[in-house]
Order: sequence, then structure tokens, then C-alpha cells
Amino acid sequence: MICVTGATGFLGSELVRLLRERGEPVRALGRDEDALGKLAALGAEPVRVAIDDSEGLRQAASGCEIVYHVAGLVAHEERDRDRLMATNAEGTRMLLELADPAARIVHVASVATLGPGTGPDDLITEAHTSPPDADRMPYSASKLAGERYALEAVRSGRDVVIANPAYIVGPNDDRGGTTWPIRSYLRGRLRFIVDGGLCLVDVRDVALGLLAIAERGKIGERYVLANREGNLSHAEFFTRVGEIAGRKRFQVKLPASLAAAATTIFPWPVSPGYARVAARWWYADPAKAEREIGFAPRPIEETLGDTVRHLLDTPR
Repeated sequence: MICVTGATGFLGSELVRLLRERGEPVRALGRDEDALGKLAALGAEPVRVAIDDSEGLRQAASGCEIVYHVAGLVAHEERDRDRLMATNAEGTRMLLELADPAARIVHVASVATLGPGTGPDDLITEAHTSPPDADRMPYSASKLAGERYALEAVRSGRDVVIANPAYIVGPNDDRGGTTWPIRSYLRGRLRFIVDGGLCLVDVRDVALGLLAIAERGKIGERYVLANREGNLSHAEFFTRVGEIAGRKRFQVKLPASLAAAATTIFPWPVSPGYARVAARWWYADPAKAEREIGFAPRPIEETLGDTVRHLLDTPR
């Protein structure tokens, strides 16, 4: 049996779909009953459980040879720090304690535990270390804490391997968790951008990467799942989206401090914390994953094209 936490999320649901296509028995964990019902239709065993439910997690993980720990919370404001730590750090610690001792655990961290880089030429790799001010970014701090628990488990003899995905996009993000900037741009609501950039990677490729990590990843190792073609400044990113959609929007570049202040003045879907994080450089290098587990992301134009078409076909 294979266990997937966060199975109702964007990445988790794609991972469950792939596993079921391979005929693997899957126990899908989540809290959204409607989404769990869709996973049940794929043949997965749905389990409604919260990440802080110790007894529920123990029962759900029981008998599972592989546990994909995908569950996580994304937020960027200081007021969210406690919630982030409870989910991304304490939730990881609890799962590691409750999973079967012999299970292989694929812990999904983030490039946020390794970056950001100092500029566009400083690519995030597994050897990269977070800057001293990483603790000022609540999401990064929580994912760092969770990853530390995973590495501590390795030192105590557990079979844990870590995935560090870049910024995930792709079709079928029905909740708009990570593709909301594209939808907002297409609607003309993202009028401001900042210097800085993201590394985009396709959700379908990350899910395949997780399978490869489970099969070929080395205990205690990190694997950056990224697409070097996806290393794009915000200006380049939205220009490509506009060209694909045939909807080019005018945007003004602002300094990070002014952009953060503008979030409290103008009606646009960006928080101050998100603006500050976006103003950093999150470019990444997947060379180790390509070399050791055969990670091979698709062309970024395919990813962006599929994402834009899905969003245009599913107006909300």
C-alpha cells in the first residue's frame, strides 16, 4: 500500500492519478470530501484526516511501504507563521513518528529550503544554503523546519528522501493554488510586477519526479525538481502568458518595498509578504535530479500553453 498525504491538492491529486494508472494501491489522505470522492473514482482508498490528527495519521499510514508526504500550507504573512509551522513543520515531525519504521518516506519540501539565490546567475541546487534572512519569510522558515525533521529522521536510521520542487504550474489546478497569478494576469488584475523571478515546473513532471525519487533516490539526499527553461523573470513570465493567450496586459515594475505597500492601497490579489518573496531570485538547477533519477521535464512552452488553455476553458 502507498500513502499520499495532501492527496486532494494540486500535486497530490496528480500523483495519485499516476500511481493508480500504474495499478498501485493508494491510500489518499485529505480533508476535502468532494476531492476525495474524485480520487475514490480513480480507485484510491480515500481517508478524511487532518495533518494534526495523530491517531488518524497512524491508522492511515499503517501498512504503507511508501509514504509520499505532499501535504503542506502556503502563505507568506507573519500572521500565518503559527499555522505554517503547525502544518509544514510539526505535521512532518508527527508523520515521521507515526509511519511504519520500515517505510520509505518521500518528503516534499521546496526550493524555499535552499534559496533564494543572490541574483539570476545564482541557481539553487541541493548544495545551496538559505540566506541568513530566510527566517523572515514565514513559508521558507516552516519548510526549513520540516526538512530538518526529515534529515533528523535519516540520522536516526529512517529511509527518507527529499524532493525540492520549484514553482509548480500546469493544467487542472482547480483551486488556483499556484496558477492564480496567471488567471489574475489574464483578467487584467496584476498591474504591477517586481524584479526577481521564479523557476516554473510542470505539476505532471514533479509527480513523475516523485515516483522516480521513490524508486531511485538515495536515502537522505535532496533532489531539486525544476525546469531550467522555466527560470524566468516576472516580466518574461507574464509576457509569455500574454502571447500564448493573445491577451497582453500592461504592467508597471515597482521596487519591492513600494509593491508591498501598494498591496494595501490597490485592489490586486497580492499580499505584502508575497510581494517581498516574489522580489527574490528563485532560479534553480535540476542537474542532480536529471543525472541520478532521470528527471526530464517537458518544454516550458508546453506547460504554459496547457496551463493557459485550461484556465481559459474553466473561467471562475
